[in-house]
Amino acid sequence: MRLERRVRDLVSKQKRKPLMKVKLPVETSPELCRVLGILHGDGNMSGRRVLLTDENRVFHRTIHKLFKTVFGIRMNLFHDIRRNSYYSYTKSVLVYRFLNEIMEMPCGPVRQNLKIPSYMEKLGLKHQAEYVGGLFDAEGCVKTRQAELNLSSTSKNIFKFIGGFLKKIGVTYSTYERRRHKNPEYEIYVYGKDDLKKFSRYVSFLHPLKMKKMAKFL
Repeated sequence: MRLERRVRDLVSKQKRKPLMKVKLPVETSPELCRVLGILHGDGNMSGRRVLLTDENRVFHRTIHKLFKTVFGIRMNLFHDIRRNSYYSYTKSVLVYRFLNEIMEMPCGPVRQNLKIPSYMEKLGLKHQAEYVGGLFDAEGCVKTRQAELNLSSTSKNIFKFIGGFLKKIGVTYSTYERRRHKNPEYEIYVYGKDDLKKFSRYVSFLHPLKMKKMAKFL
């Protein structure tokens, strides 16, 4: 999907010269779709700051490489010792506005206002697979005792999109709706080595721990 015209309009409306040199994408790419998936899984956009959270420091290196490839920027890393978690973030206004205004990323805690971007259904299977991979990197779980992959989301749109994608690639899955809090959680389960192998032909993990667990069943 071409983004050149919208990127040009966005940059032209920027009143101040950005403090950080940024390279905004002029078309969708696998790397951009992976970033979107990770953000949709466990991201936050508030105060013109883009923030991603994960306990695994090695995974943050991967996130930094993705942002360097997609936007040409270097992210910051903060370690919250009390919560035993790491936060990657950037305060680039251009990146924030690009994600919000062009890529339809909601402001605030992303998961609370989450819906599938209007363009995602129109993208090719490879780009959709990277987006789904980002979701599973952030929110997916690989069980080690048995061949099981699962993901839960409070977004029914995300839930339906993943289900539709799994059907496209021939993966059998089960669903469950859980009402723990005010909003329901929608859960997707993939069982068995055969279906995990089918899944892995299209979708790969970048999260090191999940990648290692998944490799046991392939």
